[in-house]
Amino acid sequence: MIIPSRRMMWLTAIPLVVILGGRGAPAAVGAAWTIMGMLAAAFIADGLLARRLPIRLTRRAPDQLHVGQTDRVAWTVENRLGAPVRLILADQPPEGARATPLVLEVEAPPRSRTTHEYEIVPTLRGPTAFGDLNYRALGPLGIAWAQRRLPAGHSLRCMPQLANARAAELAERRALLRQAGSHRFRWRGTGTSFESLREYSTQDDIRWVDWKATARLNRPISRNFEVERHQQVVVLVDSSRAMTTYCGHRTKFDAMLEAAVLLTRTALGQGDDLGLMVFADKVDLYLHPRRERTQLNAVIEGLYAREPRLVEPNFELALTLAAKRSSRRTLFILLTDVTVVEAARRMLLYSKVLTRRHLFLVVTIADETLEDNELHEPHDAAELYRVGVAAGLMQERTILLEELRRSGVEVLDSRADQVAPRAIERYLDLKRRNML
Repeated sequence: MIIPSRRMMWLTAIPLVVILGGRGAPAAVGAAWTIMGMLAAAFIADGLLARRLPIRLTRRAPDQLHVGQTDRVAWTVENRLGAPVRLILADQPPEGARATPLVLEVEAPPRSRTTHEYEIVPTLRGPTAFGDLNYRALGPLGIAWAQRRLPAGHSLRCMPQLANARAAELAERRALLRQAGSHRFRWRGTGTSFESLREYSTQDDIRWVDWKATARLNRPISRNFEVERHQQVVVLVDSSRAMTTYCGHRTKFDAMLEAAVLLTRTALGQGDDLGLMVFADKVDLYLHPRRERTQLNAVIEGLYAREPRLVEPNFELALTLAAKRSSRRTLFILLTDVTVVEAARRMLLYSKVLTRRHLFLVVTIADETLEDNELHEPHDAAELYRVGVAAGLMQERTILLEELRRSGVEVLDSRADQVAPRAIERYLDLKRRNML
């Protein structure tokens, strides 16, 4: 496509000036038509030359983006012509991303390679892609723009926002300091993991004697055993309709997704086996507990593109399957919401499947909207009704959480912006108290 430039728009006024100057005489009209023809020929020629300009455009973008995090995208313009070239670049950023500026106006010096950047802030996580580049090149005469499309599609991933990563790290450090130091330490006792040798004591069990060391040193030697600190943790993420509601600028599911990723990083750093289950009306994803660092990548891969579905949560299936697949005592951390009281009561019923043998921690997000409505002073009947409904729901919610605690379930109710660090603090506190 060839588009006239501003200079061309001004030049098209010349034939009109000629006609007006000649007072409409036939000679003036003929001259105007001649000028118009010459301008049209020059316009077409300039546009064709602009399409054939020896320029090369290359995009340089990050391999992956993060929601809410500013990244820079660069276009490299290589001009092989012996004259400067003016360009207008209009990139197609990923869906939902904010680009600043939207359009780049570029002037490439002769025989040069220049780089021009713009900022991008993605707002949607999951698989995404850059589109093609629409650009305009100005012809040598400066009267025609040649508009072209450069195939530049590029697929990439947009990872979830980890806004509380620093806060989670500080929470982990505080918990370690409460454990008597910022380093991991050993607990000696009647565990099953061999730790060291020591002199035999009359209070030692005869089974602790190391007979080979005793024979070699010609005196009784006992074994020291280390209490097993490598435990099993499974994070269960609810992806049902209750998690689609917003808390601030993101959904409850996004807040819980962040908490799941940061919990995974902390648990693996503690040397625990970490597993993951994502469920709604059925189990969408299950990762068997593993201790390898690659498990963190597997959790991120399984969560970054997942979205909650408008279905009821099937707590019976999720909790019974989790219990069935865990042969050893396990800490189950359920990231869910209890605003829908009927569904939450079903979760309370089937939580007994886990609490018989395992440790069960339920992490919920406090509903800030209900809290604000409950504290609002009503001025009319409609507001009074809204306050009454909010107070009733808050009371049911409080009763349900208390019933969970009485049934042996650990409960953490937190605001959305604090759920990740507080969940990590609770997890480390349970380990410190040897509840597993």
